[in-house]
Amino acid sequence: MISQPHAQLNLLTLPTAQRQVLLYLVREGPTSEAALARALNQEPDGLAATVAALQMRHAITIDATGRLCAELGRTRRRALPARLWPALQTASRLYSAQEIATLRTVVPILQFARARMGEFTDHGPGHVLRVKVFATQLGHVLGLTANEQHLLRAAALLHDVGNVVDRATHHVISQETVEKLAATDRLPFSRREAGLVGLLCRWHRREYDPERCDELAGETVRTGLMASILRVADALDSDYRRVDYDDKFKRVLALFYPEEVPFLADLDTILGIRICCTPKLQLQIFVQPGTQAEQSFHIRALRKDVAETPLDCTIQVIECAPAPLSSRLARDVHARQAPLPAAQTDRPHAIIACPLDPHSVIMAALSRKHLFAAGHRVELLIFPDAADATSWLWRTELADREPSECAHLILIGDRPDADATSTLLAQVERWQNAGAQVTILNRHEANWGRLPHLLRQTAHAGNQVILGGDWAYFWGDQIDEADIFWGRIAALCTRDPVQSTVGLSSDEQTVSQGLLNAIYDHIASVRRAPTENVNWTTLITPLLERIATDDRGWFIDQASTFGPRYAVLPAAGQPTGKAMWFELTAPTAPHAVYWGLEAAIEARGRMPVRGICYRTPYAIATWSDSSAEDETNGGAVELLAINHWREEEATPIRLLYPPDIGPAPEGNECAIRVRLPMTLAQQVVQLLIAACNEN
Repeated sequence: MISQPHAQLNLLTLPTAQRQVLLYLVREGPTSEAALARALNQEPDGLAATVAALQMRHAITIDATGRLCAELGRTRRRALPARLWPALQTASRLYSAQEIATLRTVVPILQFARARMGEFTDHGPGHVLRVKVFATQLGHVLGLTANEQHLLRAAALLHDVGNVVDRATHHVISQETVEKLAATDRLPFSRREAGLVGLLCRWHRREYDPERCDELAGETVRTGLMASILRVADALDSDYRRVDYDDKFKRVLALFYPEEVPFLADLDTILGIRICCTPKLQLQIFVQPGTQAEQSFHIRALRKDVAETPLDCTIQVIECAPAPLSSRLARDVHARQAPLPAAQTDRPHAIIACPLDPHSVIMAALSRKHLFAAGHRVELLIFPDAADATSWLWRTELADREPSECAHLILIGDRPDADATSTLLAQVERWQNAGAQVTILNRHEANWGRLPHLLRQTAHAGNQVILGGDWAYFWGDQIDEADIFWGRIAALCTRDPVQSTVGLSSDEQTVSQGLLNAIYDHIASVRRAPTENVNWTTLITPLLERIATDDRGWFIDQASTFGPRYAVLPAAGQPTGKAMWFELTAPTAPHAVYWGLEAAIEARGRMPVRGICYRTPYAIATWSDSSAEDETNGGAVELLAINHWREEEATPIRLLYPPDIGPAPEGNECAIRVRLPMTLAQQVVQLLIAACNEN
């Protein structure tokens, strides 16, 4: 168990003198009271009173030599490394070489189709990427083989290319286009693969055979099942993000296409759709307060699309409550956190475990709020977003706990770690067998491969897996509009490229910067402290409370210093055509380098063309970051490369990364990071810059 009692300090609201003392001890380590008075330039008597107050809070102790020691709590047994992920915000998505080649061909086609289809909802790159995500998630849930996943993902990327020619017959044209591009070597498919991918494109609408099977490379593939999944995945992309027009363009649409206005307004009422498996497959549709679901064209269409497939799933429409007044919500949350009377200590105990990244912090805050509302006692377990955090979580922290003491374990956003998968599955089974319910909320695609095994376990243990877009990974479904707002903030912090690029309010952007600023400030405050002496949960809990109480004003106040602190790079970039390269020394906040690159792109301005198109859409940063092992092998370099997430013309940076040179990068479509041997770094950067300028 924890070696020291948790002192649940609200560091954000501690008196200034107490906070100054505590953070000094965290940063600099134990020291005498006299030395502390000199360092802080305080009078001894005043400092003594501050120290006494902190001792009363169990925040500091005095060791055997008389030194003052910060006691924010201790990690158990083994400390996590201090190294944090540089691209802290991005989800991890997987792309094969074939998929990268496919997207490099298809993205310009979809961009062109999007440009000419002014009277329709988004059928461009954003739509097909969202469909690919839903199709991949459903494919894992329903147990597709690797070959079937490959065909399904390709069809998801290509199913709408026929819109370039004609909307009414686009499914047929998509099939013909796939076969034509493959025959002329512009798609990396064999004739047999192209035939199956093309058929799936054709079958994503209208008539199809859901029972059909075919053979590929000696394996039977369930073509009808893949088509069923694609049809449902396509229909799942039916929320406000499909209407990526601002008010000005909506007025133009109303003038020339008045019959489309109700259709588009209907989409605006759908706030999000996610997948819930228990293992029963359920599609959850969250709608605005007052929405008449039975009159919604898109909800009726989704019900029809699902009913026409053999997929065994149900649809649940959930009307969101209006956002409560922040003051009332604050009282409710704090009342539930107060010490429980003895008669109430038998409330079910829930544990939320998540890494310290902006997305997971928001999801933990929302999950905690809903667990409180459901009558749980909630314990938080927040750990650094470090390289081996997943291994530590499953092999040490959760392995050492007694699962019978917990009714519900909620796991949010742990990073992919193939070496820890077998331990993870064994631990989940151990917790299940002890009677605990386990909920998995994980946005990283590399972790979805474990879903079939988890869902087999779920069948007899009542567990839960939640999937969807980056906004969706929180526990609970009795939500309000404030929860949806914070889900959008989480997706905004990840710079998820499948978001709508219009319709973001200035408040949303400012709140996201305030959240990032607060989290990065906490990381900076303990950067020099030994990790085993820092309780990350205690540090971050006040932020979770402010999110749960929808305290947007506080986060807006924090945003003013975000740019100067975390969105300025310490070196000038070297512009080469469409790309800039920043050669950095080891940055003090590598997890914030992304924001400096984004600001550098924005500073160079936009092109005077239709849509969002930056003059320099790509930015790359590199810096030496070598461990002892790296030095033995010649050193290592961290590379972080982005295109601006709102860019509508340039090819996504993930598709331009040179293949077959060193390790594959991690990240999403518009932000990637990779750790390279020193000997390869220069070559990779030059090839990447060349690709940026050729596309």
